[in-house]
Amino acid sequence: MRINWARVILGGILAGVVINVSEFILNGIVLKANWEEALKAAGKTMEPGPMTLPVWIGWSLLLGIAVVWLYAAIRPRYGAGPGTALRAGIAAWVFVHLTAGIANANLGLLPRRMIATSVAWTFGELVIAALAGAWVYREPGEVTIR
Repeated sequence: MRINWARVILGGILAGVVINVSEFILNGIVLKANWEEALKAAGKTMEPGPMTLPVWIGWSLLLGIAVVWLYAAIRPRYGAGPGTALRAGIAAWVFVHLTAGIANANLGLLPRRMIATSVAWTFGELVIAALAGAWVYREPGEVTIR
């Protein structure tokens, strides 16, 4: 069966919006003081540059599309539905956030509690994003009632 790329992009945009909103809440509200403190200790500030917002929005959309693409790719093996979406979300979380959290903890540049909070938060973020994106995805010619 062929992947429906239009639906991957559409579902990926929805998943990317979920990721973007979640990342704003996590980093702009929940961990804001932690980021300010960690950056101050490194001699940096949180002053955004002109490309800061476009890069983060692009990153979240790209990650959302990747999660839905992964869902579409593993769907023939695991079947359509939330269980497969959970698998895709968890796999994306491992590939992106868990491995980055391990690397960042190993570097020792950020407080471990901050890294742990981020890694735990993003688990839920990617599961919800994958479920949202998978809800939109359909194979070519597929008609489903959900």
